[in-house]
Amino acid sequence: MVLRYSLHYLIARGIPALVNFLAIAVYTRLLSPDAYGRYILVLAGVNIANLTVFQWLRLSLVRYLPAYQEQEGVLLGTIGRIYLILMAGVGVLGGVAGLVVGGEWQRLVLVAVLLLWMQAWFELNVELLRARLQTRAYGWAMGVRSVGALGLGTLFILGGLGAFGPLLGMTLSMAGVGLFFVYQNWRTIRLQLNWNQFIPLLRFGLPLAGSVFLNLALNASDRFLIALLIDEGKAGIYSAGYDLAYQPIILLFSVVNLASYPLIVRAWENRKERMVKEYLSDNITLLLAIGFASGIFVTEFSDLIVKTVLGEKFYDATIIVPWIVWGTLLEGIRIYHSDFSFHLTENTKKQLYVVMCGLFVNLIVNLIYIPRMGMIAAAWSTLIAFGCALLLSIWWGRRLILFTLISKKVTWVVTTGIVVLFCVKFLKSNFDSVEVVIISVLLCLLYVFSVFCLLVRNIKIPTD
Repeated sequence: MVLRYSLHYLIARGIPALVNFLAIAVYTRLLSPDAYGRYILVLAGVNIANLTVFQWLRLSLVRYLPAYQEQEGVLLGTIGRIYLILMAGVGVLGGVAGLVVGGEWQRLVLVAVLLLWMQAWFELNVELLRARLQTRAYGWAMGVRSVGALGLGTLFILGGLGAFGPLLGMTLSMAGVGLFFVYQNWRTIRLQLNWNQFIPLLRFGLPLAGSVFLNLALNASDRFLIALLIDEGKAGIYSAGYDLAYQPIILLFSVVNLASYPLIVRAWENRKERMVKEYLSDNITLLLAIGFASGIFVTEFSDLIVKTVLGEKFYDATIIVPWIVWGTLLEGIRIYHSDFSFHLTENTKKQLYVVMCGLFVNLIVNLIYIPRMGMIAAAWSTLIAFGCALLLSIWWGRRLILFTLISKKVTWVVTTGIVVLFCVKFLKSNFDSVEVVIISVLLCLLYVFSVFCLLVRNIKIPTD
């Protein structure tokens, strides 16, 4: 069932993923490194605020909707009321920040507040669709948002709005979809706090809010430190390379998570231990296969990918891409597998401690080595920090739930991935042509397809 729903969400996220990937190529060509750096810094700030203030609410919705199926309207009313309270608080803080800063940044701060409101509302509603397993509606919402943001953002940049253009395009695109969500999901919901549901949401969500904030700070701190210790242009180059390596792989991981997490939670709430173990086994197998295949191709052809997608102005990002790719694999396994133990047992404080340790390691390495070695030090610190966080998550998580990490399927996936890696290296070192890239792509796709066949043939998914 995890495999089937993963394929559904792969289709639902496929077009938005391609559009978002195209957006990087378009914006890096239309904007200067300084303008792209400002755009990325604002976007990173919005993401930090969004994930810190609102992400816990979305995760709580997916976690508790199976437990409150008979009281869904009351749960949604509580969550909607909390969203409005958080939205008002963000508006006040954003208004104060807009009065403090000046020049172009004042305009960027104001649009950032609007973007944060719209992004939080949009993501809350697509998580509701996900919790209800409504994959078709989920795909339409994501597609319209992505295409609209890229189209409007490009028009605004061409109109001379600079870094302000793509931010305004994203805001208007999500505002349009958000109005539709109001009519579809909320017109009959009474927005009021139910304290019997609010307290569990708060107990589960507050540590998550802290861990989400620290996790995003772990991902975004590099670019802020590079901007501070070097310059905004280097921050823009680093951000473009980081996103190029991080976003496609973490997106594929999130597709598996979109399918597996609701199924795992439902099985856990229904006390079906055997189904939980089967879903977890499927989950780690798919994550490893996708991570190895993506990592092999992006690492071996990073120079070609950077030159093709980002352009010559951002070619210096080539040196960081391989390190970020394998760091992303470690990060994805932690977020989308080993951290599940904290969610299912509602022990989210442990997750907070895990991310806190990773952030501490990242900051120490960055502060020491960025002034000496530049961008490559930031990439190394990311890999080290992600690895430390994963090890802690596994160590503490296995005390709560005995996760499947080493099995025959996992061993087969890792071994086959290593074989594919050596094959690609051999092709690259002995031949130099477009055919090598095509054959490497086919090898990686064949590798992932073989894992899919392994799951279909050897795993019997329990039914209700």
